[in-house]
Amino acid sequence: MTWGIIGYGEIATSFIDGLIFVEEQRLCAIASISKYQYLISENKHTNAKIYSNYTDLLNDSNIDIVYICTTNNLHKENVIAALRAGKNVLCEKPLAVCKSDVEEMVLEAQKQNKFLMEGMWTRFLPAYQHFKTLLKSNTLGKVNFVRVDFGFYSNWGKERRLKNKDLYGGTLLDNADYNIFLCQDVFIDKPSKLSAFARKSETNVEDMCGVMLQYPTGAIAQLFSSFQQKTRQEALIYGEKGYIHLTEYWHGTLVELVIDENHKKWEFPFKRNGFEFEIMEVVNCIKNGRIESNIIPHKTSIDVAEIMDEIIKKTNS
Repeated sequence: MTWGIIGYGEIATSFIDGLIFVEEQRLCAIASISKYQYLISENKHTNAKIYSNYTDLLNDSNIDIVYICTTNNLHKENVIAALRAGKNVLCEKPLAVCKSDVEEMVLEAQKQNKFLMEGMWTRFLPAYQHFKTLLKSNTLGKVNFVRVDFGFYSNWGKERRLKNKDLYGGTLLDNADYNIFLCQDVFIDKPSKLSAFARKSETNVEDMCGVMLQYPTGAIAQLFSSFQQKTRQEALIYGEKGYIHLTEYWHGTLVELVIDENHKKWEFPFKRNGFEFEIMEVVNCIKNGRIESNIIPHKTSIDVAEIMDEIIKKTNS
């Protein structure tokens, strides 16, 4: 299948590296407004057309799938335009900045009968998939407590996407959603209670956020995210029988299971850089005529967006 990429942000080069590893996949074109001259002068992608605008890429009949990695504020506009152009779409997370936008995008995918998926690549990693298998096998018994942190330190200026309010920057839409996706894998149901606290940067976006969730079973999740405080970036899932530890869970290769005094560890190395697993799922779904993935179905993206809406509301109150 042939791919086009809209936007050329920090993640684009890693995605391309994963894409060229997957059999029978070809990068056909890249469209970037801000990086057009750079892409032309560097000539890194010699077999891909370089477009200075998104419309020309969407009009390219040779493209089967569009990967969208523009800034958060453009996702809805770019996704809907791609779907209406008859393209299948993989959109970098977050799919949109609010639940209503996600719902609109999903309706458009259904109307056009085209594939649409949010690119939460963590869910496709082999280590993460093994973690989910352990959960489903009831290895831990009832899960009562989850603790997840994803903090890093960035010295980017206020014009860059993390601190830029106009681009919907902030830790909530940048890395807190990884924590929410994991909780939804553990508990399935949406939380029944939610509290959230955030520290705002000089540009009035959240640079640090703590979230407490309680689920209908009574279980509690404690979440932390930041781009101004480095943390261990780990997930701990505690059940009646023991716990699971995921090291650097959002891009991890290790799973540890502790039941009483018994410790088991598994390692699942990437074939390339981790993006290949997400890409293989997209290709498989499209080949089988599906418009959504079972791993990240549309409903999950809607549910996560709804939870994020509530967190954003709480931190702004």
